[in-house]
Amino acid sequence: MAILEVAIPVPLTQTFDYKSEVEVAKGVRVKVPFGCKKVIGIVLAQKDKSNFEKLRSIEEVLDDTPILDQPMLDFLRWSAQYYHHPIGEVISTALPKNLRIGKDAIIKKITGLPNKIEKPGFSITEEQREAIEKISTSLNKYHGFLLHGVTGSGKTEVYLRLAQTVLNQGKQVLVLVPEIGLTPQMIARFESRLSACIVSIHSQLNETQKLDAYLMAKNGSAGVVLGTRSAIFAPMPNLGLIIIDEEHDTSFKQQSSFRYSARDLCFVRAKQANIPVILGTATPSLEMLKQVMDKKITRLVLAQRAGNAILPKINLIDMRTETGVALSAMLVEKMRQHLSNNKQVMLFINRRGYAPVYFCTECSWKSTCEHCDSSMIYHRHINRLKCHHCNDEKMPEQTCPECGKQSLEVFGYGTQRLEETLGSHFVNTPIIRIDRDTTRRKKAFEQHLKQINSGDPCIIVGTQMLAKGHDFSNLAMVGVLDIDGGLLSSNFRGTEYLAQLLIQVSGRAGRSGEQGEVTIQTRYPDHPIFNYVLSNRYTQFASTLLKQRAQAKMPPFSHQVLICANAKIKQNAENFLQEIANLLKNIKMDSVEIWGPVAPVMEKKADYYYFNLYLQSDDRKSLHQMLATLNQHTHTLTLKNKVRWYLDIDPVE
Repeated sequence: MAILEVAIPVPLTQTFDYKSEVEVAKGVRVKVPFGCKKVIGIVLAQKDKSNFEKLRSIEEVLDDTPILDQPMLDFLRWSAQYYHHPIGEVISTALPKNLRIGKDAIIKKITGLPNKIEKPGFSITEEQREAIEKISTSLNKYHGFLLHGVTGSGKTEVYLRLAQTVLNQGKQVLVLVPEIGLTPQMIARFESRLSACIVSIHSQLNETQKLDAYLMAKNGSAGVVLGTRSAIFAPMPNLGLIIIDEEHDTSFKQQSSFRYSARDLCFVRAKQANIPVILGTATPSLEMLKQVMDKKITRLVLAQRAGNAILPKINLIDMRTETGVALSAMLVEKMRQHLSNNKQVMLFINRRGYAPVYFCTECSWKSTCEHCDSSMIYHRHINRLKCHHCNDEKMPEQTCPECGKQSLEVFGYGTQRLEETLGSHFVNTPIIRIDRDTTRRKKAFEQHLKQINSGDPCIIVGTQMLAKGHDFSNLAMVGVLDIDGGLLSSNFRGTEYLAQLLIQVSGRAGRSGEQGEVTIQTRYPDHPIFNYVLSNRYTQFASTLLKQRAQAKMPPFSHQVLICANAKIKQNAENFLQEIANLLKNIKMDSVEIWGPVAPVMEKKADYYYFNLYLQSDDRKSLHQMLATLNQHTHTLTLKNKVRWYLDIDPVE
């Protein structure tokens, strides 16, 4: 009888031993009894003996050959240890749903080669050539490259040429993008240039498509795997290069269940495969700039826009004299000028819905969510008040619940109200609104992008979905509205994120030769951030922030862990974290600071009360030792069954 160590997708840190009458290889799926259920697990090892006397037998072996090879098992085990997450759940996250539920590992539809490959009708810049040469010398060894190129400098061209070199060596390329919306555009570019089978992995594919892409990556027939953060777990036996586009983007961090960072895991995977990793962005994260300072990765700069394009002209409009309007007269006039020249205009406002506040003009009552500490957002087209946190919705009140008067109005602007306002200013101009509400339907986003890419004059209204990576050739002007909240953020990374957002949004304008224009409306025109944004000096701004972070001993000069607890009874969440804090203080590790428990900005969400405990240390090893000790003693916590809680290693929010 063989004894198998099996990982099962349950929230427990241990693995489980089972008897088997047949030999089963590591990485194979097996069906096993677990409690009164049958579950699918992955074999991690064969053992000679077990610490348990009564072992149950496996019911069925589901694969002839391993689903996960040894390098992938090592990678997933490392991930589980670093993020202190149960190995069974980590493996479950890495597998497509059809494999998790026991379906056959068979490709239903093979993705073929692209129909026609185009040769680029332009020559690369000197900066691009230098970057390609520098990275080419490290193609068969581990090294990190930060490709810091201004918006429109041709980072994608660098990716394409290096990818073709790697494909010519018979190896595979993994490309990660932050948003699903960027995937079709990137796939189209890669398919038009690379003679290789290209598959995508992201959440908008159906389960059969996800399994096909996974298995084609695994058998090596897919030369390029292009996807969002989950694509980091695609099994690629001949991996030769990893590319992360828009590395600064927080979408690479998973914010639920297994809270991994795909960007950070890329380094682990590249080191394991002994290959280079390229991180491209116009606005590098402070973490990557610190890596450059420490000489752990190499920074390559593309300071010029490709072709004849020049960076846009940026100006500010002081909104302190404007009352209650979304669009200043000056912004409307600038839009008219560009539209009359048959150009496109984009307005960026990072708030969907019609209006963020529904309130009484007499007594100042405002509509708030009964289940969360947040306002209800008014959605006019369905005449509902919606909470964007718990998705609760209700009909708007007709009279004020507090003073009884019919004096209820909306205040502020979301994308819907902005679209309506623009309709009154620009009667004959098409307005394309792109936010989570208008892109819910499958392929809706692609249809919007097709309309924009036709080049016809229009006004595009959008949220953060439009800020990154898109290349609209006829877009001449970008207007940025209502970004002052970022200047007042409680997150210590708030100004870093705002500067990145402003420069990324600005970078959408004037990419085809003529100089574009960016207009930012603000009530704080004297804020120092605008000096850097107006003159496109992101690096200098980042240097200032790095000095401040070093003085304050904040990340990236230290390492953080968030322990978050939530419960229906407020006191249980707070007391549970106090228990953890007391336990951690008993471990007596002087290099680790413990802060809290404290309530977050939004204390109540979906009827649960949240509290946070923060750990910080400039010694990563000590921090992880402390967490490992905590995991060994969590069974002693008296309130553990009355709360939900999780660990977030290197939190970004």
